[in-house]
Amino acid sequence: MQITIFSFLSALLWSSLLIVAIYLLRHTRFKQHFGVLSMVLLYLFCTVRLFLPLEFPHTLIAADDVIYPYIYNLLTREHTILANKTLALILCAVWLLGFCVLLFRYARQYRKAIRSVEHYAEPWDEQINVLFRQVQQQTRRTIKVHGYITTSVESAFGIGVIHKRIILPNKNYTEAELRYVLLHEYTHFLNHDTVVKLLVTLFCIIFWWNPVVYLLQKDLEQNLEIKCDLSVARTLCGKERAAYLRTILSLMKQSDRKHRIPFAAAALFRTDADAAIKERFETVMAYSANRRNRVANAVFTSVFTVLLIASYTVLPQPQFEAPKSTEPQTIDFNSDTAYIKQDRVGEYWLCIQNEQPIQLKKEEADFYQQIGFKLIESEQKCRNNYFVHWV
Repeated sequence: MQITIFSFLSALLWSSLLIVAIYLLRHTRFKQHFGVLSMVLLYLFCTVRLFLPLEFPHTLIAADDVIYPYIYNLLTREHTILANKTLALILCAVWLLGFCVLLFRYARQYRKAIRSVEHYAEPWDEQINVLFRQVQQQTRRTIKVHGYITTSVESAFGIGVIHKRIILPNKNYTEAELRYVLLHEYTHFLNHDTVVKLLVTLFCIIFWWNPVVYLLQKDLEQNLEIKCDLSVARTLCGKERAAYLRTILSLMKQSDRKHRIPFAAAALFRTDADAAIKERFETVMAYSANRRNRVANAVFTSVFTVLLIASYTVLPQPQFEAPKSTEPQTIDFNSDTAYIKQDRVGEYWLCIQNEQPIQLKKEEADFYQQIGFKLIESEQKCRNNYFVHWV
């Protein structure tokens, strides 16, 4: 088991194609047949495929003599324009530089958000704490979450993997609105969405040069929001679901669309949420009647899972022609395995066993006769299938 440049290229190709295929399929009229959880898992499988570009001992090698040799030569050949460095080395340096810059940017923003909470936010008052305990009782699951309220944010969001925090904007919520906001953010923690978003953010930082990863990030976040909405919907009746959606819509209209939340945070809604909100509304309102086709969902998930596993079974690699030898080839022969033959036009030939005949000059033919080689006239046939191989 090893990792090579070609196993990495294969993983990049497979994961990118499957991410695009899942994205396109999710935006067709057949999306109602596929479960949100299945979509999330398949997206995560694709990230794992790119993180593990392994070549196993029993992997079948598909030889390619057109594209892969060109890629290999392009990446490994030293270029004078690059100070006699290989293109692969330069690309790795650029990759590492971009990774470091984006990681620093993310860590800085994350730390800024945490410090803002620590210095400027205030803990929830008793009224919010009581309402939050009611939300915990409603979900029948209890995890430790710290609550804060601040004027520096426009939308509620949850942040943190180990130390979980729910940040509320300092707004005049009604009790029903506040209850739905807390229920939504708390459900994100119950579903471990902040962990998933953190991992996907790191995935985008590592593979920042691949545009497909941002497609995955955006669509996966939408799937997590829908998954959270459906989890909330399971605890609500029909009228409460409608009230829940009205709360989201009302708070979205009140918020500043230009305000950004930290990376990997689980927000009530995003700034580019018009089309996304519409999809969430349709999914939640159709929840009671939405009995998705379990067979289609199982087939869809199975097909993509098989494709992901099958991507490890075949690996394209370049096929190169062996260099032709420029050294002359020698043939060992003696008077027992060769003879001299003179044809009807008087030309002399050296016939060696299992080789093709070699034409000789008269002086060369005389020399071979002097050292013991027999001379056969043209009317006589070659004996014992004597042939000479040209070199």
